[in-house]
Amino acid sequence: MIIGKEIHKYRDAITVGISELVQIRSIMGTPEPGKPFGAGVDRALQYMLSLAESLGFEVTNVDGYAGHAEYGQGEEIAAVLVHLDTVEEGEGWTFPPLGGLIENGRIIGRGASDNKGPAVVALYALKTLMDLGITGNRRLRLIFGTNEEESGMKDLDYYFGREQLPVMAFAPDAGYPIFNVEMGSMNVVFSSEQESSSTKTQLTILSLKGGNMLTLIPETCTASLSLAQLTDSQVANFHAAVNLQTNLSVTYDGSSVMVLTAGSELLADSPTGSRNAIVNMVTFLCGQGLTTNWDSLLHFLHSKIGAEKGGQSLGIACSDSFSGALVVYLRTISCDLHRAEALCNIRYPVSHDGAGILSAVDGLAGKHGVRTELTRHLHPVYVPETHPVIVRLSRAYKKITGDEAVLLRMGAGTYARKMRNNGVAFGAGLTGGVDTHVHQADEFVFIDDMMQHAEICLQGMYELLID
Repeated sequence: MIIGKEIHKYRDAITVGISELVQIRSIMGTPEPGKPFGAGVDRALQYMLSLAESLGFEVTNVDGYAGHAEYGQGEEIAAVLVHLDTVEEGEGWTFPPLGGLIENGRIIGRGASDNKGPAVVALYALKTLMDLGITGNRRLRLIFGTNEEESGMKDLDYYFGREQLPVMAFAPDAGYPIFNVEMGSMNVVFSSEQESSSTKTQLTILSLKGGNMLTLIPETCTASLSLAQLTDSQVANFHAAVNLQTNLSVTYDGSSVMVLTAGSELLADSPTGSRNAIVNMVTFLCGQGLTTNWDSLLHFLHSKIGAEKGGQSLGIACSDSFSGALVVYLRTISCDLHRAEALCNIRYPVSHDGAGILSAVDGLAGKHGVRTELTRHLHPVYVPETHPVIVRLSRAYKKITGDEAVLLRMGAGTYARKMRNNGVAFGAGLTGGVDTHVHQADEFVFIDDMMQHAEICLQGMYELLID
């Protein structure tokens, strides 16, 4: 039975729902009683629970961490998992980031595609199943999370500590067809103490900053450097070295402070297509033969990470046939006169042990006078092609698109990581679809694209519900 097109009657309601939800600023905020991730995130949760209730569903709010709307009957639960929190707006918008503007067939605003659009679609897909009176031997639950973008998805840890774990689930938070592999992902912060005395430091780093948590590869890195302790010949040599760099721009703050900004470069053999700006800056600073106030950290980053993508110098290179090779990304760096730290993301194959990888990195960093801190660890996902959730979603995908559902892998993370290998990422991005500026300025969704996703999503939910 093919029912995907039945959802088109809710096109206008879906459009309005996405627009209204986008207008709620739902970034992680200060915890309040009953609002563990802040008032804004809670407003988004309350909006969706109220909307679901108005559509005739029983809803549950699990202490503000997450909530759900449910349809059907039976002991087992199948689920669709969506998140209502977003990253911060960031800079560079040409439209109001919280406007929810509907213009030229698009809905524009933070969260429109990640993940508020798919959240509203999933609710109306559930409503369509109710309208059609389709039931099976299990319940179908739409779970609204509130902390996917931050802190390792603690919302679902709390939720599943109190609610039944679904036997099958999908998260419409990636693309089509089906992502059955999500690599393990660790955020590791490297830091060090200043070891150079003022008499030994030649080049003083007043500040060094690059990258942000909105983007994987930092596009710029800026260093404010004091040249006051250099000799005249060292100053001349430093200026000459700067002038030879095509990826450095320079300004001055007074007579002895130079401000350098490094950009990124396109690299054909890079998994992200670029060599990041932090690597370019660190490479330049470490190549001048001058002591700095942060030598331990900079030289560790330069010699053990640098432009490598596979963790070879860190001693953690590995791969498997399911997920490919381990990948290392230097994401952010922040230094001033008192503290220096850099955040590195390590994505490792599903068949390898994250604890062993972290132990190897920690031991090597310690030998270089650098401390490590694990700030987030998302364990890998691997769901075999014979699992019922893949069989059912593959059937749904082919019924709507006519194409076979190819199994894909990713390094990023979705709520599938909390499903103990019983869930996958399925949608919402269409195969060959447009870039909707996820985590960037002017994020949007095309309404037509969202409705194509809605057909597949509804069919997928139907296949999970029936036997």
